[in-house]
Amino acid sequence: MLINLLNNNREINMKLQLITTAIMFGLLASGCSSNKPDLDSGEVAVLNTKTSTTVDRFIKETSGANNLLNNSKGYLICPKITKGGFIVGVEGGKCEMWINGKVVEYYQTRSAKLGLLVGIQSYSMILVFNSQAAIDTFMTGEREWEIGVDASVAVAKIGISGKLDTTNLNRDIVALVFGEKGLMADLSLEGASFKKLTTR
Repeated sequence: MLINLLNNNREINMKLQLITTAIMFGLLASGCSSNKPDLDSGEVAVLNTKTSTTVDRFIKETSGANNLLNNSKGYLICPKITKGGFIVGVEGGKCEMWINGKVVEYYQTRSAKLGLLVGIQSYSMILVFNSQAAIDTFMTGEREWEIGVDASVAVAKIGISGKLDTTNLNRDIVALVFGEKGLMADLSLEGASFKKLTTR
């Protein structure tokens, strides 16, 4: 009787262990399958088209833009950053990092700013990295990179001559922000963060 009871307990324990193992494998498998890329191939293609259009427009409309980009270590292009909401304005968009004329990585930018934003507005932005140290810090950080925390960014503007004002263009990181009417210099970028995206 006692032997039978012990044998039954062993069988029960073995079954419980098998069930537990199966559940653990199931959880691991589901976890692996949920690791979807942030951008699929279709989204990447659309973003590539938008960033190319943004760069072409910037070079066409801004005197001195081509030299600025060509002399940089790399530049991050955010073709459309959308802002909207009331009381707290939430901004966000997807971006591409270009080095030597080629896309090397994808990012998402976002920020939350106090203030009243009526309706939804959008703008484009290019972050120009003039030093290798600045672009290395941006691309290799273990957390989201944030303007005003990880680095200061100079906002470029148009001078009296209609060309880019050279006052801040030699800074480590220069931001070029423009909307429908061209380059904007009165936009605060403090608090904007950038997160690296995965692709398929």
